[in-house]
Amino acid sequence: MRDVVIKGAGMTRFGKHMDRSMKDLAAEAATKALADAGVAKEEIQAIFFSNALAGLITGQEGIRGEVCAFPMGFGTIPMHNLENACASGGDALHLAWMSVASGVHDTVLVIGAEKLNLEDRERMFSAYKGGVDQDDMFTTAEGAGVDRTPMVDRQARLAQGVLDSRGLTVRDFATIAARAHNNGAKNPLAHRQYGATVETVLESRVVVDPITVFMMSPISDGAAAVVVTRADRKDSRSVRIAGSRTATRSPLSNPDGPSAAENSTKAVYEAAGIGPEELSLAEIHDASVAYEFMAWRDCGLCPEGDELKWVQTGHTEIGGGLPINTSGGLIARGHPIGASALGQICELVDQLRGEAGQRQVADARVALAQVGGGVIGFQTAASCAHILVRD
Repeated sequence: MRDVVIKGAGMTRFGKHMDRSMKDLAAEAATKALADAGVAKEEIQAIFFSNALAGLITGQEGIRGEVCAFPMGFGTIPMHNLENACASGGDALHLAWMSVASGVHDTVLVIGAEKLNLEDRERMFSAYKGGVDQDDMFTTAEGAGVDRTPMVDRQARLAQGVLDSRGLTVRDFATIAARAHNNGAKNPLAHRQYGATVETVLESRVVVDPITVFMMSPISDGAAAVVVTRADRKDSRSVRIAGSRTATRSPLSNPDGPSAAENSTKAVYEAAGIGPEELSLAEIHDASVAYEFMAWRDCGLCPEGDELKWVQTGHTEIGGGLPINTSGGLIARGHPIGASALGQICELVDQLRGEAGQRQVADARVALAQVGGGVIGFQTAASCAHILVRD
């Protein structure tokens, strides 16, 4: 397997784009990534396209990548469509990495795009049920899929479990969320750029107790893209993919086994030959504060028993011991499902290049991206993890 780098990255602003289509958003991100890489369309040998819900939102099934790529001028080359719930973009990058590392392709384009916001709110909310086993849907309260996504009900149950077992309070959750919002305020491409104090988070509308609207990710439209190529084509701004792995939760027969996040990050640390103690920063899945808090330990970042200290000492803030979600994370940067993981990658590329502006982590050299997706047996079904390195 040969070394692989990300040579270019680009994304739209994440947010509500009521007057824009998936095609339009994808084209903006792809054009930015190609320009950033200094790569012409003719040099791209394959496209890996990530989208989760277009089939349920607009009815566009089957050839989502093709309908976006052909208007950009692409043709002839293979176009692979990836759908794996919130992990779709991470999966697309993993397969792109495999295609270049194995020598099948030299230079490929990865695009993640999602158009979720509709005037028909019930259709929008109910589409999220597609990320759950339809024969084994978890219990939700009245209104799920009508005035909110069903995933919020799961996030609330996870949050309550953390409060009951890990010694945290709702105020601690608000502290994690406020950090995300304040990072988002420094990110010109974030959905939520207005910042928030702990009190603001606590006073925001309760969606499903104990989760308030500022403790969870918004429904976002947007796109992100990266150009992946072999390492001998790198330039001074290229970032190496030191490890790339995907994994799923433990079998149903082992409900207390390692989570998908544990399985993917353990594998990627081993593949990269890099441990969590060597990380400069991380972008991890935070569809809600509970997800992020659980990922601290599942991803091997936080020693067991230190979670509360991390919250209360600012350990995960920019300038802290291990900055997490400097982009604002899904909570503030936004969560256009098929583009979210690639949004993480764009942030980490900026950080490792030293181009993150007000969000810049000093001397950033090694970074982890982790994203989860879907629900099987109430656990997150899949997870993708990547380690990026500035050589």
